[in-house]
Amino acid sequence: MTRRSLITALIVGTILCMASPLVYAQEETTSEAFPDVNTQSPYYASIEYFREQGVIEGYPDGTFRPQQEANRAEALKIILLASSVDVSGYDMGDPVFPDVTQQEWFYPYIKKAKELDIVEGYDDGYFKPVQVQNIAETLKMILETNAITPPTLEENILVFPDVSSTAWYAPYAYYAHQKNIIEPQHDGTLNASRTLTRGELIELMYRMAIVQENGGAPFDISTNWPVTSHAQHAFQTKRPFDWTVINHEDQVIFWRQDTIHHQSSYEVPFPYSGSMTFQLDHNAEGLSENAYSENLEYVYKSDFGSFQRNTFTIDGYSVLNLNVSLDHDDYFVFFPNNKVLHIYTSYGWSDATDHIKAQINGILDNLSYIPYQDSTSSDVLSIVRERILVEGMGQETMDLFDDLIIIETDTIGVGTGPIDYFYSATYDITLKYERSTDTLLDMQNGNTSAF
Repeated sequence: MTRRSLITALIVGTILCMASPLVYAQEETTSEAFPDVNTQSPYYASIEYFREQGVIEGYPDGTFRPQQEANRAEALKIILLASSVDVSGYDMGDPVFPDVTQQEWFYPYIKKAKELDIVEGYDDGYFKPVQVQNIAETLKMILETNAITPPTLEENILVFPDVSSTAWYAPYAYYAHQKNIIEPQHDGTLNASRTLTRGELIELMYRMAIVQENGGAPFDISTNWPVTSHAQHAFQTKRPFDWTVINHEDQVIFWRQDTIHHQSSYEVPFPYSGSMTFQLDHNAEGLSENAYSENLEYVYKSDFGSFQRNTFTIDGYSVLNLNVSLDHDDYFVFFPNNKVLHIYTSYGWSDATDHIKAQINGILDNLSYIPYQDSTSSDVLSIVRERILVEGMGQETMDLFDDLIIIETDTIGVGTGPIDYFYSATYDITLKYERSTDTLLDMQNGNTSAF
């Protein structure tokens, strides 16, 4: 029996029987502007932000191609336009680099950037506009375009595990890290020489813009995380894009899998892993908050000997935090009607630990209470049947499901636009959805698009 199950068993006198896990996936719809950018993309919000401002337009075929590597010319154009730098009148004059001529679309951007000392070119005198852009070069360009002077670093400051204070780009990386403009990779490193995708570039510029708008305050990393609701456990929150949600019969698990070490289960912490287990106790005995807390502390003292105790509030509700070791914290949130949400956190120790703990704190900060609902399979499917072919009720109906995944999209549709097929493993049914009218067209048993 795991630590979290043992504690719950001792408190409520029940032993948990784990059902087969169901991996949760948020339903996806695509951006109205770019068919290759769906709403669950980590770059969706930043791409829409700059699309609405006219900074980005995409390719002639209508796509944005967020996973495509960004070359130096297009990176510079995006950085300048996103920073509101005016390049009008810079399409004339003598070339500033031998490989950048007036006939090229990127000429005014490079000429303006050279005048502002944002770019210098390489030792051979060339700019190399089609060469792919790396992280270090990009951070320097972004900060200098926005007239930000990075701090002078002391020798003993470790910017990232793989970035010493003596690296030429260290001050730029340090500023970006402190402001959450850039986040560590899965292993906690920066890897400054790696190339940058178009999606990553837009995200960096978006975060820089938000930091500027907020007077230099660090970017909230949870800003655009997807919302996940769990009425059977009376809560909703946001989750990082790289965390999976797993539904068991009596628990919901958020899991950051350590893919580097091929972690196969959330139960045992790995160096780059993190997990949060949510379980709602209905508190059938009706214990008061004080009595419940005293019972918890008695159990923890008996099992662990010592622990650290903290109290605070989340969404206006009291929280008891009990810390028993360096690799996990447990939280107990006192909801209405005597219900108590248990949250057990666990994480490994590595260069990524600080970032994982920041992600856990982001999940907790966004936690809120929603009324408890114990929907049965027949209830949900009855509602779906009633709403088939009812325009404007598609998305609202699909919100009844926790595990919908999109299995296919018919881009031609039936004459009114794309048709999406969403599958629920919990109910083993597929929903046929028309985007343009927000309508569920049909429901079929099994995982299928053959309607």
